[in-house]
Amino acid sequence: MTEAQKADAMKRLQEHFGGPEGLNGHMIVTLSMSGQPCDVTFRDRKPILDVKIDESIALALVYGAGAKKLAEKLQQIKLSDGHVVSLDDIWTIMPMPAGGFTDEELAEVDLADGEEQAGPKGETIREMVRNVYHCKSKDEEEKFLRRYLAS
Repeated sequence: MTEAQKADAMKRLQEHFGGPEGLNGHMIVTLSMSGQPCDVTFRDRKPILDVKIDESIALALVYGAGAKKLAEKLQQIKLSDGHVVSLDDIWTIMPMPAGGFTDEELAEVDLADGEEQAGPKGETIREMVRNVYHCKSKDEEEKFLRRYLAS
């Protein structure tokens, strides 16, 4: 992807979602409806992996909840592992496959794809994964890079 293409994609995302919170809000509603698992990452702590977002967010919208009720729901997002998080605390949401990954699928991932520059400041996919998953070792970095690329 060229720099011009990246800039155009970022501009379209900004126009459509209004910023990261808008994109994350959209992802939360979509994943609440679908029941698809995801990884939820945070700026200041380790991620929460392979969780589903409580369907009550989608149900509230289906039954006509207004903006105020949706805003309340997004401040108390219930995850399937028992955590309750706020939209304000979420950095990224990474949809994952419903059945998870097999060891074979993860082993087949081409880690060279992680060296592609994809970040807004020229960061590689590997660097972005290291940052959002708060990796502390090379093994952890490789694990999450494989997971991200496989998804």
